[in-house]
Amino acid sequence: MSRSRYIRAALVGLSALSVSACVSLLPESEPVSVYRLSSPEPVELQDESWTVIEIDVPNAPRGLSGDQIAIMQDGASLAYIHGARWISPTPRLLQSLLVDSFNAHDGRLAPTRSDDGIRADYELRLDLQEFEAVYDRGVETAPLVRVRISTRLVAEHGRRFAGARVVTAEVRATANRTSAIVAAFDQAAQSASREIADWTAGRTAQRGS
Repeated sequence: MSRSRYIRAALVGLSALSVSACVSLLPESEPVSVYRLSSPEPVELQDESWTVIEIDVPNAPRGLSGDQIAIMQDGASLAYIHGARWISPTPRLLQSLLVDSFNAHDGRLAPTRSDDGIRADYELRLDLQEFEAVYDRGVETAPLVRVRISTRLVAEHGRRFAGARVVTAEVRATANRTSAIVAAFDQAAQSASREIADWTAGRTAQRGS
């Protein structure tokens, strides 16, 4: 597949929503496909013996702070898939996925956001370091999606350090097209968020014992 064909890849795929403006000025904008990450099924908590975790919006470098789907072709600079966007800015997208992953965890974790106004037992602080599709085998082949998130767990309103970990996940897309690349992002992000939930459950259990 040529580079130009890849950049203008098919606008259908995982959780794609076609978006077009009701009113446009010349020159007309091109259609954009909007993608979301899939969510795991939540587990209902049966009693009140849970640990409340406040999940912060991840800090992210400027190139990963918007809603564009990032790619890296030369190993040094970011570019973006033409005509495709995430449904929300990447940090917010990952925060929502982490909340869903904690809700699906069976370790009695109750996730919350800072604007919920709920007093949490722990705060999970996050730095998004990588969230891009890397063309490590040339621009004609399927890229490798890399997700890397640095986590810090603190308690007592940030006064007590409870642990830190860097979580990474890599998934190669099955094809060099937008839908397959988004599916690889979904798998890698799901893997990283599950690992963060598992690690957080383990750290809080150790502290509570």
